[in-house]
Amino acid sequence: MKSLGKVIRSVGWVTLAISFILASSAWPKSPEKVLIHADFGHMVTLDPAFVIIIQDLMMSRAINQSLLRYKFSSAEIEGDLAESWSISKDGLSYTFNLRKDVNWHKGFGKFTARDVKYTFDRFLDPKTGAPARAQIVDDIKEVQLLDDYTIRFQLNHPCAPFLHKLVGPRGVGIVNQKAVEKFGKEFARNPIGTGPYIFESWTREQAVMVANKEFRQREGPPKIEKVIYKPVPDVDTALMALQKGEIDMVWLVPRDQAVVNRLEAAGCKVTRVKRGGALWLMMNNKKKPFEDIRVRRAVAHAIDKDILVKHVVGGMGERMDSLVPKGYFGHTEKGFPSYDYNPEKAKNLLAQAGYPDGFSVTLDTDTSPSRLPVATAITEQLRQVNISVKLDVTDQTAWLKKRSMGTGDFIISTSSLQPDADFHLMRHYHSSSFPPGLNFSRYDKIDDPIDKARAERNENKRLEYYSQLQKKLMEDLPDIPLLMQDYPAAYRNYISGVSEREFVWGFDVYHFSMGEKK
Repeated sequence: MKSLGKVIRSVGWVTLAISFILASSAWPKSPEKVLIHADFGHMVTLDPAFVIIIQDLMMSRAINQSLLRYKFSSAEIEGDLAESWSISKDGLSYTFNLRKDVNWHKGFGKFTARDVKYTFDRFLDPKTGAPARAQIVDDIKEVQLLDDYTIRFQLNHPCAPFLHKLVGPRGVGIVNQKAVEKFGKEFARNPIGTGPYIFESWTREQAVMVANKEFRQREGPPKIEKVIYKPVPDVDTALMALQKGEIDMVWLVPRDQAVVNRLEAAGCKVTRVKRGGALWLMMNNKKKPFEDIRVRRAVAHAIDKDILVKHVVGGMGERMDSLVPKGYFGHTEKGFPSYDYNPEKAKNLLAQAGYPDGFSVTLDTDTSPSRLPVATAITEQLRQVNISVKLDVTDQTAWLKKRSMGTGDFIISTSSLQPDADFHLMRHYHSSSFPPGLNFSRYDKIDDPIDKARAERNENKRLEYYSQLQKKLMEDLPDIPLLMQDYPAAYRNYISGVSEREFVWGFDVYHFSMGEKK
């Protein structure tokens, strides 16, 4: 335990090589109504069909609207580009009436239902290669254009969580066909949307979007005139700049009360945002030694989740004993094994599997303060049962590439999705999500019950399905659930409008406002 404590302290302030050189020793203070936001990773794409990571979603959700969105600080659905909708009695038709007062950015014309049809036809086309395609492709039979402002989705079967699937921007943010065809592959760096912010520029040092002054939805144009995102891989550098007022916000800070206290003393606010974010250990079930269930169970018994919660994430979370995150519709932890910490049992299982002296594997992780400290602590815990783990730490882009290839040994993963079990199960445990999808473990034993559960419109019956699915998952244990995390966001005290519940990564900066900087 002493050695684990030493590791935990050593990762509390992980300092990584900065991937860019700051132009000067201090960033100039931004003018009023300009928000400078920093985080640890570089952006990858602003094409809604491909956005996955925090940094991309933070910008994309402000640029590209979807048919539906979640209300502020809530999981309640409301219209975005859709004014209203109706569902047929058999649950197979969803008809949406669209807004008629929406224009595309930068002179690309008026938004119509044709844009919606094009977006979904493109997203569902396997040639596009959209990573979230699996979550919806089996549901939609056809997207029908009824007129310029009416669109209908014909489904193959009833799908209880279908409305959640239309909340973007991941995959279903609406795009403009002319813009996609004009920019081609460069559309990822030249997004055209209808949202409250307009994309301005993107360099290695920063990405910039400006307020859409013609935005007439919700409460009109956004209150902040410009949002600048800066990638700062070194957490110490980012926090020091925040304390000095050189930047305005850091999306995620270390889960350490001493850090929180220091920031608050420097005139910052810290909000512990609940995102439904789960953390779990994904194992490649098609590779030795993880193809053996005894090995997977041994790894589970070797991990002390309570230590992870208390000491690694500073109490900003809670242990999780199901492969459906807490807070999601359908979650339960009753009626199946939880694999409590038991290193002796872990060693016995390893011996039974033919590994009395343990084995060596590589654990892939990245520089994220959500994943790296936990990955490092788990490495030490597994060493106690003779499992030698090489920690391969890369930047987020390289880590995502490894994850999508699905060729590694095992990997720490996080999830923040629409709060329904279907999304998590489809993305991670349905065979349609095999790499380059998100089913890293390549588990394929529950396709049929997942499909039946999503087609069931009776909530009580759906809950029964999900209970059975979670029991099967925890018996087969393709992956190991670890914990739920709060996400402490830090920002200067002149910023308001930060949500406390957020089921889409990043923040909806439209709700932000800024008082006078002091």
